[in-house]
Amino acid sequence: MATEAQQREGLPTGFLSEGPSRDGDLRWYAIHVPEGREDAVAGKCRQLLGSDLVEDCFVPKYERYIKREGAWRIVVHPMFSEYVFVSTRDVRALAKALGQLSFPAPLVGRRGRTYAPLSPSVQAWLESVLDEAHVLRASEGRIEGGVLQVERGPLRGCEGRVRKINRHKRMAYLRFDEGGEGDCVLQAALNVPVKN
Repeated sequence: MATEAQQREGLPTGFLSEGPSRDGDLRWYAIHVPEGREDAVAGKCRQLLGSDLVEDCFVPKYERYIKREGAWRIVVHPMFSEYVFVSTRDVRALAKALGQLSFPAPLVGRRGRTYAPLSPSVQAWLESVLDEAHVLRASEGRIEGGVLQVERGPLRGCEGRVRKINRHKRMAYLRFDEGGEGDCVLQAALNVPVKN
């Protein structure tokens, strides 16, 4: 069951690991930032925090279809409003460096004297589907005999994670049931023009 603190953090339930990472492991941590300032804070953190401390600082995003004036377009949205992800091997030094910045950028997932990174399986999945710009690109598939088959895009091979499809909005809702923590849901663009 999710703790009250995890629910307040705003990330999907089960996204954070229950325990701390081992020293030296490259793990992703979430930073809470003001809504709409995600890209600006990520840029400042990349600029102000040394590459010896932070290997990457980014805003994970996803493509989304929108219909304007009768035509479908793809736009890019933050995957998690108000969050920036940082990859580091030393979370204690990262927390200290973030505390010395001139703007608020607190780590989430405090567990006693340290912080919880993203769940290893969530981090691995995101690493496998996000491109070099940290964007989950749109996928395309078909439904045959009630079974989804993703033919193109990063969701190919991830059909088992699809909880629901909204064909009208060209959107898939992905499930993450991490260690019995509940049902985490992410959105991803999925065009399914054929259903037999």
